[in-house]
Amino acid sequence: MKPNLYLLPLIAALSISALSSAQYATVVYDPERRYLNEGQPLPAETKWMLTGPVAGRMEIVEMNLFDRSDLKHRLYTGRWEKSEWSNERRFLIPVDEMLHGSKEYTVVISFFEPVQAGVSDVVGNELISSLSAYVEENILIKRGKTKVLKPVGQMMEEMNALMTKGMGNYRTRLEMPFSGFSQLVEDKLDKMDETSLSLAKFSIKRSEEEDSADRKIEFARHRIDALKEVIAAEVRSHLARELMIMRDRVVLADLATEKVMNTVALNLGYGAIHNSGGSDDLSLGEAPFLGLSVPLGRWALTSRILSNSSLSAGIFLQNTEDEQGAEVTGPLVGRPLYLAYGYRVFRMLRINVGGALLQQDQIDPDGSTRSIVYGRPFIGASLEINLWMGLGR
Repeated sequence: MKPNLYLLPLIAALSISALSSAQYATVVYDPERRYLNEGQPLPAETKWMLTGPVAGRMEIVEMNLFDRSDLKHRLYTGRWEKSEWSNERRFLIPVDEMLHGSKEYTVVISFFEPVQAGVSDVVGNELISSLSAYVEENILIKRGKTKVLKPVGQMMEEMNALMTKGMGNYRTRLEMPFSGFSQLVEDKLDKMDETSLSLAKFSIKRSEEEDSADRKIEFARHRIDALKEVIAAEVRSHLARELMIMRDRVVLADLATEKVMNTVALNLGYGAIHNSGGSDDLSLGEAPFLGLSVPLGRWALTSRILSNSSLSAGIFLQNTEDEQGAEVTGPLVGRPLYLAYGYRVFRMLRINVGGALLQQDQIDPDGSTRSIVYGRPFIGASLEINLWMGLGR
């Protein structure tokens, strides 16, 4: 079978489109001037790649993206790690978070190098000391029982937070952040909250002459120490990976993005206005319509449903008729008006569902004529043409 030569240009165009959509815009960091993208606005509504030179001793580069300069709301974290397979002294961090146009962001770039010998043990001992003090402060020995002073779930969250904060200036290989203390730690805390110290005689062998209260306290200490040993073991296990320490940190605040153009779409279509009746005696008023629509979302930043949706308003180009054949117009301009929700089903074809604002003359019993304004549902289909208005936000 011979190839269809007419399809080749189409296939080529689709291939180029697919390749271009997979590309990242490049943003270069200049460490000497501490500039990003040569001082130009950051790319908007596209994936981008942060790159720049890295000193020989640095083995991890981390980028954090924030939507404000107070660094309270992080949008994205990316990381580059030195590989033994490459001698390239530039970091490359792909950023899948698409930026809104005409907005400002803050980028924080951190550089990490391996710690010196023994530093890992020092860091581990400091973390273990802090966590042990936290455990001591929140477990009470009283009236023959141990009592956990906070809900176990809250204690787990706070211990995880202590660990994360203590590791704030450090990173480990393989991009494996601390995942939280284990179920074993949580189980031991749960049991600690229920332990009756009268059980001490079954756990610790002592002569009958020893005071019962002393034995209960010793049993409590034994259970608390066992908990702290498990916590210490999990801390050391996490730090057993090759540890890196932060040596440089750059905060690039209030970086502007590219201005984007908003679009307003022109809709030309044909609609049917419901007059009365149901499936058996349905009466519709039909006419072409013309209007403008505003998209509810942008393709790069919102879901497919929102990006295909729009809010439309416009005018019917002709008056319609009701079920008796009487003319139906509209207020203000003498033509029916409409407001509708639209959804794009094909590239230029949109289905519209909404309401029409109508006006009709009515004869009163005394013979006088008055106009009434009322609404009716309508449905229609339209062709949509985007008008690039060039309106930057």
